[in-house]
Amino acid sequence: MGVILTKMNAYFEYLNGSDLPEYPKQVYSLAEKSLKPLIESGLPHPVSHLIAATTCPDSLAPSLGQLVIEKYNHLLKNCHSIDIIQGCAGGVSSMILASQLAELNKSSVLVVQADAAKKATSVSKGINKIFGNGSYVSLVSWSDSDKGLIHSKARQYKGLSEVVTVNLGHNTAEIIKNENKNLIRDPRILLGLSMNNMLAIRLMRNAEEFYKDFVKESTSADIMILHQVNPVILKHLRSVFKKYKLEFVDVSEFTGNCGVPSVGIALNSIKDTIQGKKVLLCSFGTGGVITAGLWQC
Repeated sequence: MGVILTKMNAYFEYLNGSDLPEYPKQVYSLAEKSLKPLIESGLPHPVSHLIAATTCPDSLAPSLGQLVIEKYNHLLKNCHSIDIIQGCAGGVSSMILASQLAELNKSSVLVVQADAAKKATSVSKGINKIFGNGSYVSLVSWSDSDKGLIHSKARQYKGLSEVVTVNLGHNTAEIIKNENKNLIRDPRILLGLSMNNMLAIRLMRNAEEFYKDFVKESTSADIMILHQVNPVILKHLRSVFKKYKLEFVDVSEFTGNCGVPSVGIALNSIKDTIQGKKVLLCSFGTGGVITAGLWQC
């Protein structure tokens, strides 16, 4: 028994160094860009779960998953909704969980990933230019075959939990009270997404050892798709993993870093060539976490 990726779709928008439009419910709108065509093509029965993953939702309540269920209630009214707000690592986490739930329930699981990553950063920070906005959706369906999730692994590295921070939370009130003037001028410089470059470098240094441990526990991959951080980091990681003779997928120059859906967007770009291959999806960042899954496609 196993699972197959029966359908997938992606959307992204990226202007290097330039602003992108911002508007209310933008994360949900981005999700719709990928979700609507998939819905219109028809859903299998049963869809037991919806897993919605994002870094910065439009609101904590209603959640992204709840908004999707409300819009497509006629198709998903008996569907269990799970929201993952785990940062970039949540992209692959949602795919792993979907595979496990689909196999357990002999059903299909709908995965929705969306981030307005550009919107989450202050324009006064240099990292703003590496981010884009985007979404990825897929159906993970039970199959009586040898296809599916071969192995998964996650590790949170000590001392790296603040490699990426987004301060929107219960501490927001104190930040607003103490930094009133600065917040009026540029609220995202304090409340939005920030990245600690030194911690990011330390996290990247663990990437090869993580991969070697992963392969030792399972098997080698044919294709590797890493979180599309930015072209500089992906260029470095390509050189690190060159010795393993993998097909290394890098679309960061064209898509920017779209947060949670970055790995899915990259996967969608090669979806017509993955049949019969072992594909490693690996996301990292927020929380100092590296999460990976290996699928036989």
